[in-house]
Amino acid sequence: MRGATRLWTTLAGASVALGAWTAAPGPAGAAPTAGPHWGSAKTAKVHPGIAIDIASVKCVVGFVLTDGTRAFLAIPASCTGVSSGQPTDGCSEAQVPVGLPVTVPGAKYKGRLVYSSFTQMQLTGDSHANRCAANNMSLIRLDYRDIRRTNPSVPALGGPTGLATTAPAQGDQLHAYIKTTATAVAMQPQQAGWAEQILPATQVASSDVGSPVLTAAGRAVGMVSVVQQFQGGPALVSRLDHELSYLRSVPRFRHVHLAKGTAPFLAPAGGLL
Repeated sequence: MRGATRLWTTLAGASVALGAWTAAPGPAGAAPTAGPHWGSAKTAKVHPGIAIDIASVKCVVGFVLTDGTRAFLAIPASCTGVSSGQPTDGCSEAQVPVGLPVTVPGAKYKGRLVYSSFTQMQLTGDSHANRCAANNMSLIRLDYRDIRRTNPSVPALGGPTGLATTAPAQGDQLHAYIKTTATAVAMQPQQAGWAEQILPATQVASSDVGSPVLTAAGRAVGMVSVVQQFQGGPALVSRLDHELSYLRSVPRFRHVHLAKGTAPFLAPAGGLL
């Protein structure tokens, strides 16, 4: 994408140390059925849209994920890189080590980086150009004691009501939380459907990477992953459904899915841009 700064970064020797506690098993081969007990959408301090800082890289939490027991914050893998802001791809970009403790605003305890799609692609030797360009998701596992301080609802919008599994049509109205609510228009699919180009009604800065984008029905499209070098133009949104499918190929994350918001989705009044 010409004229754009890809806020992606690269991998330098990542360990795969993961936290100890795991989801309670259900029937053989089945996903866990119990869900976390979320805090109130009105009072929870941990939610989509909060700003987070990892190794001096600032970005935004896009969505809350769960496997029925554990809770994760989804952010772009570019936010867990060691050389943020360079125009490159996830199959070569260095990441901070998996297992890194992360300070989560609003949480009482440290979270922990447990997954990076960049790291995973490099560990498996992936070289698929579209995945390398747009499979852009890291997970921060919350301490279980902070789940009651967490809610998956998007501020001011509510939802997500579910996962968008088809690409928005060109011209469709979308909704984003970029510091506050904003409309956007779907433009063209990118990277063979791994990403969507959108035109937001508000300026998007590099610190807004990770901002959640939803359909007019409140379904999660994905997180802003690339912004233009000059503000006011299109942005790129990596498709969450594709990123989740890739994530589930890793056995310890095979049951992880989008946590729906507990607050009803209420799209702001107003038309297209």
